[in-house]
Amino acid sequence: MEIFAPGDRVVAINIDVSVALRPLGISKEIRLPDGTLRKNTVYHVERVKLTSDGLQGLFITGLPAFYGASVIAWHGSRFRKVDFLSGQTANISPAGGFGLLRSCAAF
Repeated sequence: MEIFAPGDRVVAINIDVSVALRPLGISKEIRLPDGTLRKNTVYHVERVKLTSDGLQGLFITGLPAFYGASVIAWHGSRFRKVDFLSGQTANISPAGGFGLLRSCAAF
């Protein structure tokens, strides 16, 4: 899994928000008022939250996720960092993984 930091540019590799792997069943209770992840879209990491189990949740600028009344983070495994070369070309790093973080409440 990648290590993310505020200010990173990322692209979603797992845009299927109908399935939440952790915990099971939580996806039906998630609200995405500003829409969901889109393929081939570069996002800005606003904030990163570390969890007790060593995973990361990402708060994406302009794309909040809610569980009840709480804003939750997107699971870091849904994203890959984007490295920009010569201003126009993007390379996506190859690390793998999918899922949902609940210990920090991340989707």
